[in-house]
Amino acid sequence: MSFNFERKIIVFFPINKQILCFCLIFVAFSAFFASAQPKHQRYLDYIERYKQVALQSEREFGIPASITLAQGLLESYVGQSKMALEANNHFGIKAYHWKGEVYGRCDSLNQVGYRKYGRPEDSFMDHARFLKGPRYSILYEFDVTDYRSWAQGLRDCGYAEDEAYPDKLIRIIEQYELYAINGGKRMDGTVVEQAVAIGEESTDNGRWHHRKRRNNPSRETAQETTARQEPQQAYTPLRQGHVGSSADND
Repeated sequence: MSFNFERKIIVFFPINKQILCFCLIFVAFSAFFASAQPKHQRYLDYIERYKQVALQSEREFGIPASITLAQGLLESYVGQSKMALEANNHFGIKAYHWKGEVYGRCDSLNQVGYRKYGRPEDSFMDHARFLKGPRYSILYEFDVTDYRSWAQGLRDCGYAEDEAYPDKLIRIIEQYELYAINGGKRMDGTVVEQAVAIGEESTDNGRWHHRKRRNNPSRETAQETTARQEPQQAYTPLRQGHVGSSADND
C-alpha cells in the first residue's frame, strides 16, 4: 500500500512540474501583453501616410526618419492640431526668413506668424532644411539609428523648451517601433557616447550619455554665434496631456 502511494507521488510530480512551468510561462506572457502599450489607429495611419517623406528626408538630409515621424506626431497632435489642419504645418515652424504665405500673424502685437504650406509633405521637407542650420550641426555626429541621442540632442540644441521633450519622442518611437523604419533596433537606454574630440564632453542625463560641445568661444564660428542668439524658430511647446488630443499649437 505504502509502496503504491510512493509510486503515485513519483509519477505525479513530473506532471505537476510541467503544469507549473506552463503556468509560469502563461503568467509571464500575460504580464507582458498587459503592460504593452496599445497602438492607436490614428497614429498608425499617420505613420503610414508620412513614412516615405520621412525616409526621403533621411536620405537627403541625414535626419532619422524615426525622429521626424515622432516630432510630427507630437507637434501636430497626430495631424489634428489647428495649425496642421489649416496651414499644413506639422512642426510649428515660424515664418522667420519666409517669403511664402503666413499663418496666424498678429501685426498689432508685432508677432511673427507660422509658415503655411500647400501640403503637409512640404512641411516635412522644410523641417528637414530647418534642422540643417548651424544650430543643430552637432546632431549629425550621431548615427541615424541612434534615436535617443538625436532626441536628447534636439533639446540640448534649444529646439524645445520642454524638458520632457526627449522622453516624449523616445516614448513614441519605442511604442510604435519607429526605430525599425530605417533598419534600426530598439535601444536599451544605456548607450554610452564617448567624446571623440577636444571641445566635446560627455554629460549624463540619468539614463544615457550624450556628447555635447564644450562652451568654447574660440571654437565657435560667427555663424554659430548668430544661430545661437536667434529666437527659437521651431516647435512651440504643446499643452500637457495626451499627445493625440486636438488642440491649437499656437
